[in-house]
Amino acid sequence: MPGAVARHFDTVVGVVLVLVCLVAYGSHACPTVYWYDSAEYAAAAATLGIPHPPGYPLYTLVAHVFTWLPMEPARAVNLMSSTFGALTVGTVYAVGRALGARPTASGLGALSLASAPIFFGNSLVAEVYTPALFVALLVLWLLLRGRARGQRRLVVLAAFVAGLGLGMHLFVATCGLGYALLVLGFGTGAGGPRTLAHLARRDDLGQTLRLVGLCLLATFVGSLIYLYIPLRAASGPAVNVNDPSTWERFWWVVTGGNYRNWFLKEYDLGQRLWGATRLFWDQLGAVGALLAGAGLWALGRRDVQVALALVLAAAGNIWFFIDYNVHDLPVFLLPAVAMLACAIPAGAQWALDAARVDERRTLPRTIVIAALWGYGLLRLWSTRSEADLSEFTEARDYGEQLARELPKGAVIVNFTTPPEWQRDAVFRLYFREVLGERRDVEIVTLPPPEWLVAQVRSGRPVYFYVPVPMAGEFVVMEPVGVAVRAVAVRERPPR
Repeated sequence: MPGAVARHFDTVVGVVLVLVCLVAYGSHACPTVYWYDSAEYAAAAATLGIPHPPGYPLYTLVAHVFTWLPMEPARAVNLMSSTFGALTVGTVYAVGRALGARPTASGLGALSLASAPIFFGNSLVAEVYTPALFVALLVLWLLLRGRARGQRRLVVLAAFVAGLGLGMHLFVATCGLGYALLVLGFGTGAGGPRTLAHLARRDDLGQTLRLVGLCLLATFVGSLIYLYIPLRAASGPAVNVNDPSTWERFWWVVTGGNYRNWFLKEYDLGQRLWGATRLFWDQLGAVGALLAGAGLWALGRRDVQVALALVLAAAGNIWFFIDYNVHDLPVFLLPAVAMLACAIPAGAQWALDAARVDERRTLPRTIVIAALWGYGLLRLWSTRSEADLSEFTEARDYGEQLARELPKGAVIVNFTTPPEWQRDAVFRLYFREVLGERRDVEIVTLPPPEWLVAQVRSGRPVYFYVPVPMAGEFVVMEPVGVAVRAVAVRERPPR
C-alpha cells in the first residue's frame, strides 16, 4: 500500500474507532446528574469551583467548557467523559501504530480497552478517569513519536502535557517511571536487551542531561495549572470543598487531604497482587490479556526499552495504589490496564504474522483478522448492554422529590458519612448551587450535639439525609419521604 494511501487508511480506521466509541458511550451515558463524586464534579464544572482533594483544576476548567453545550450541565459533563473515553480509545490505536503494529492489530488493542467494563462505565458519567487516561496515553504517544523521529521537541512537549495532565488526575504521575525510561533512552535506538546497556555508557550524556532538565522544567510549568485552586478558592466559589484559599490549605488539598490516611499499613501483598491480576484478566478479557503478554514478549525482542517502559508505567501505577483502602480500587488501576492494552497490538500483530504462511496463502490470516475483530466488537456490544445508564434518573428524581418535600426554613444536618455524601452531592452541590433549587434550606455540617438539641426543641424542622446513629443518641428520627426528620429530643436515662 503506497505511503499516502496507507496514511489515509490509517486515519480513517482511527477516526472510525473514535466515532463508534463516541456513539456507544454517548448513547448510553447518564442523561442527568449521577450520584457521589459525579454530582460534585458536575457542580464544580458549572460553578468553576473546587472539588475534593486534590482539586482537579484542569478537569474542572475543561468540564466548564462542556457546560456551555445547550443541555443540562450534568449531562454535558457526562458527555465529556464519553468524548474523552472515545479519544482514549483512538490514542491506544495511535500508540499501536507507533509501535509498528498494522491497523488491524492496533484496532484490536483499542477495542480491548474500549470494552473494558470499568473503562466503559466511567465513560458514561461525570468522572475524572477517562480524561486523565487520555492524557496518560497522549504522553506515551508523544514520547514514542519523538523517539522514532529523533525530535526532542516532541519529548519536551510530552513532559509538558504530563505536568498539565496532573490537573486531570494525579495517577498520571504513577506512570512516570515508564515515561522517564523513554526520555533517558532517547537517541539510543531500538534493539533487544543488550541495548539497555547503552543507557549507562553513551557518548551524548551531556545532551541527555539537558533533555532531562528541559523535560523536568516543562513538567513543572505544566503543573502550574494547580495555581488555579488557591486563586479561585480565594474568590469564594459556590463549590469550594476544604477551602484551599491559604497556602497551607492548598498544600493539604493537592497532596491528597484526608485521602492520604486511606492507605493500609498492613495488608496481604500477595492477595492484593492476585486481585490486580484478576482485574487485568476481567477488564481486557482472556484474549486481550494473553495478547498483552505476547505483545510485551514480542516488543522485548525488538525494542526492549519500549516493552520495559510499558511494564514500568503499569508497575508504578500498581505499586502506588496497591494498598489504597477504597471500595472502588479497580478504577485507580485503569492506567495499568491501559498500558497493557497498548501492548495488545504487538501481540495481535505477532499472531497475524504467524497465521500468514506465505504471500499466497492469506486465508488463515483473514480468518484470524475476522476472529480478532469479531471478538473485540462482541465484547464492546456485551459491555454496552451491561453498563447502560441512558435511562438512569434515580439521582435526579431524588433531588426533585427532596426539594418538594422539605418545608420552608428547614435545616439538613450532615455528619458526612458515605450514604449522606451520596445525597448531599446531589442536593446541596448540584440542585442548590447549580440549578438554584431550595436555597432557603440551610445545610449544617457536623454540628455539636447541643446545637442539634436546641434546634429540635425550638420546633425548627430538622432533617437528615439518612438515619445517622451518632445523631440518634440525642434525637428521635422518623422517615419522612426520601429524608429523615428529627421529631423529638431523646430523653437520656440518668446514669
